[in-house]
Amino acid sequence: EEAESSGVSVDAPEGDRMSVARAISKARTFTEPNMGLPDGQSLVERWVELARQNERTPGQIDALLSQLGDIPPVHEPTERALWVGALINPLPGMGVAVEIRPALLVSKRAEERVQVALDGLMKSIAHMDGTARMW
Repeated sequence: EEAESSGVSVDAPEGDRMSVARAISKARTFTEPNMGLPDGQSLVERWVELARQNERTPGQIDALLSQLGDIPPVHEPTERALWVGALINPLPGMGVAVEIRPALLVSKRAEERVQVALDGLMKSIAHMDGTARMW
């Protein structure tokens, strides 16, 4: 009963393992070089660079990064997704990203959480670099 309520099928552990494998693969995109970004930066590096240009108070991003610590390892996709959520939706807010924390918390699988974080991160980058302003 507990396994069913968690969204993990008792009958399909292989499917769950594949979902986790996809989550790990997708979670790599947060920190691996991206040739579509300036100087092959990773998505997280690009977000940090743009966010520093949009700080509400000097040193806000450095303080946030210090509080968050290093991004969790790639084999922990849920933790990486939650870290990205805390990065792009800090408190107090910066006004540079849509609120993704509730969606991260209600997602049932690591793969969903990583996708929510990836979408939020990419939309925030596009908003800050001016390619797709959200408001």
